[in-house]
Amino acid sequence: MNKFKFYFIAFTASLTLFSCHKNDDGVSIAPPRDSAEQYTTDIDSIETYLKTHYLTVTETDGLQDISIDTLLASNPDGHVSIWDNTEFPLQFKTVKNDVRKTNLVDGASDDAVDYKLYYLILNPGGGENRPTAVDSTFTSYRGWKLDNEEFDRNKNGVWSSFPVLSSTEGSFISGYRQFLSELRPAESVTPNGDGTYTFNNAGVGVVFIPSGLAYFNSSRSGIPAYSPLAFTIRLNTVKYRDHEGDKVLSIYEDLNHNGNNFDDDSDGDNVPDFLDLDDDGDLFLTKDEVRKPTGTPGLSAFYPFNPGTDEPSGIPSCSGDVTTTTRLRKHLDSSCH
Repeated sequence: MNKFKFYFIAFTASLTLFSCHKNDDGVSIAPPRDSAEQYTTDIDSIETYLKTHYLTVTETDGLQDISIDTLLASNPDGHVSIWDNTEFPLQFKTVKNDVRKTNLVDGASDDAVDYKLYYLILNPGGGENRPTAVDSTFTSYRGWKLDNEEFDRNKNGVWSSFPVLSSTEGSFISGYRQFLSELRPAESVTPNGDGTYTFNNAGVGVVFIPSGLAYFNSSRSGIPAYSPLAFTIRLNTVKYRDHEGDKVLSIYEDLNHNGNNFDDDSDGDNVPDFLDLDDDGDLFLTKDEVRKPTGTPGLSAFYPFNPGTDEPSGIPSCSGDVTTTTRLRKHLDSSCH
């Protein structure tokens, strides 16, 4: 059998908020600045904004949102800044820019900055699972700049994926994507009868994004280059992906559990496992190695990564172990097929 690899060199993670600027002819590129120097400017602007503005929980299009106003020096109503708010405490996480030059193992961005993403949670969400970086998500949102000018909103929701592997898929900016793991999806979904849905108890949060995790030196309609951005985001639904169709969900191909699927490469061929049709390089397709023999119990024709209620056996090791969590599954072991 000839080894068949997916080399997704042509597709890199999008820098475009596809849902609101899919056909934006107003894109322009400014001369690039040093990423670290620009981040210093951006984080100062964001922190100043958080210390000089207060929030009020409101509704937009019938959905939970916030309005933000400037704190007056006299502050007659006793408003508390976003920075000092205790009802919705400000939090942050430190992340790297996950936009890639290619989807190969060595295709990471040259941007070495450690970015601080400030955020607050309005509602954590009632669903079971937080999304990982490679899950598809269905979100609705409202976005604005630090002058409080809104540049886009979407109330019905839009699917996004990372990485983008075809022209039919779209991806959000890095800071938007990397915030989503702080939310849980909706607890339940109610059809409205008109093609839309109500997402009950969906996770809702607000995130403040430096330009290096947004459009950086690219401008969009209503968004100048080097603009820090803010979003209210509602996480409605999460869908687990099997990016290359090898019958192993991509969430299980982050073997070192560091949240980065791109540095897991079992056969050392520079193609990450979640994009590799033959993970262990033994010339046998992964989907054939995880296919069950005829008569094996369970509902699926393929072994799940781990046993479940209706699937008594997970992907076997070469010795036939189907349950031990730490076993080396045979699709990752080139000594057997």
